[in-house]
Amino acid sequence: MRTHYGFLEAWVSIIGNIGLFVIKIIFGLLTNSIALIADAFHTLSDVVTSICVLVGFFLARKPADPEHPFGHGRSESIATLVIALLLLWVGAEFLMGSIRRTISPPLVKGTWWLILLMALAAVAKEWMARFSINLGNMIKSDALIADAWHHRTDAIATFLVALSFLGALFSIYRLDGIFGICVSLLIICTGAQLTRQSVSRLIGQSPPTEFKTGIAEIARRIKSVKSVHEIEVHDYGLVKAVSIHIEVQPDLHVTRAHEIGTQVQEAIDKELGTKTTVHIEPHVTSEKSDGSKNHD
Repeated sequence: MRTHYGFLEAWVSIIGNIGLFVIKIIFGLLTNSIALIADAFHTLSDVVTSICVLVGFFLARKPADPEHPFGHGRSESIATLVIALLLLWVGAEFLMGSIRRTISPPLVKGTWWLILLMALAAVAKEWMARFSINLGNMIKSDALIADAWHHRTDAIATFLVALSFLGALFSIYRLDGIFGICVSLLIICTGAQLTRQSVSRLIGQSPPTEFKTGIAEIARRIKSVKSVHEIEVHDYGLVKAVSIHIEVQPDLHVTRAHEIGTQVQEAIDKELGTKTTVHIEPHVTSEKSDGSKNHD
């Protein structure tokens, strides 16, 4: 089901972005607008990123094998990294072109109907962003949410292009290059942010504190668990490998202690969809100087 949602988002994005790219590139060439041409290729880059999402989900669903015992879920993070690097390249290319346009601005044709067309395109991109965010939240996919922010960035860029056409109506032609720079910087910032996020996940980013707190709470619900500590989580995309230390009464038979550990493992895996390893330790109390007991 997770893969189906990923494919749905990717195909909706691919078809929608191809349509918007064709419209933008045609009118960008007709009006001689570098901002609109830059925005068109920004939209086209969304097609490439959606293909990366498609490939990422296809690889991520491959089952575990001896070389990859926790599956191939990190393929999604790799897809996100590819998306980010493409954004950085596209943004840098159009930044240079926009700077040249600002220094020597050519004539740009602006009309009210073209401004309306760009506004409608921005609305369409925002709808695609919200669609992707909703699906990403449903299946907890960083790749889909990253793709959604890519759509939202394009929506903002398209709105800026509409403003550049508004400036052209009043013969402010340099505005096209200025907004082209704004669009390019927006693309670069998005690419840099996605690069940082994807690299952080690939090298072992720590999960949210709430996730670890949830693991501890589940373990403490099991009867006979006296204490919980040293919770470690390794994120493999679709699979999260959890290691947890629990303490039980030191006089318990090894069989009973093993049963408690198994209950903790099954409870965490069932509720959070993880692969958990439980380490069992004796619960030790120490005597204070006043004779009272201190429980670890």
